[in-house]
Amino acid sequence: MTCIVVAGLGPVGTAVSEALSHHPDVEVYLDDPYKGENLDFPSNITVDGVVVCVATPMSEDGSCYVDNIVDVFKKYGSNVRYLIRSTTNPLFLREFAHLDITFSPEYIRGTTGANPTKEFLDSEFAIYGGGSMRWWHEIFVPILTNLKTVRFMTAEQASFAKYFLNGFLATKVTFFNQAYEIYEACGGKDFDVVIDGLCLDPRVGLSHTQVPGPDDQFGYGGHCFPKDMAAFAKFGEESGANVQFLKDTIAANDRNRSTPPFDLSLSEIKETLI
Repeated sequence: MTCIVVAGLGPVGTAVSEALSHHPDVEVYLDDPYKGENLDFPSNITVDGVVVCVATPMSEDGSCYVDNIVDVFKKYGSNVRYLIRSTTNPLFLREFAHLDITFSPEYIRGTTGANPTKEFLDSEFAIYGGGSMRWWHEIFVPILTNLKTVRFMTAEQASFAKYFLNGFLATKVTFFNQAYEIYEACGGKDFDVVIDGLCLDPRVGLSHTQVPGPDDQFGYGGHCFPKDMAAFAKFGEESGANVQFLKDTIAANDRNRSTPPFDLSLSEIKETLI
């Protein structure tokens, strides 16, 4: 039997652990002290791989908080394969090039009513970056029966792909909030009718066009978009890139969340567009 530890039992870790529990050749161990699963291994058990699903929240300076990942590395050492599912700064991975690290971004939605385990099991595509990526792919193949497309790349590239995705979707939300403000300011009615027509063009796509969003609020929120946008801007700026666009998007979203359009008068909405 292959021994796999799942470290971190949030929505992603729970989905991965429940999915792996259906694997006939994998024995799953859970490790999350915050959830009452503090794993201490007997000496006769060899860990073959650790799936890292710990929280990576936003630090005070906007950067990605990676200490939880580092704690997992310290606990399990250098003689084990790691699969990181937690979103993390791609440059951070350079500090641990001596470890066998594969990065595989997760695509589980955080919307109300979502079933993380079902979403993971229904995955139609996957990305594996660096380390023992093909070994990890073979581990998941028997349980991800809907998988159609797989891409292999470096760990850094896989991490960038995750930030690019969340950055794009957060920006898409912000654009459609701006479109909603303009439409309302111009006296338009039934915004959803316009969006329904717009999305007939497959290049647009219906996702992330709803205003207000699934949480009945304006702008983007949740656990992922705010922290990932902040971290994206932070490590981009520290690397010397011009990230004004990201900063402007974040500022626009902060305004949408704190003073949504339905709380503004028509004149105030027009003033925000100047």
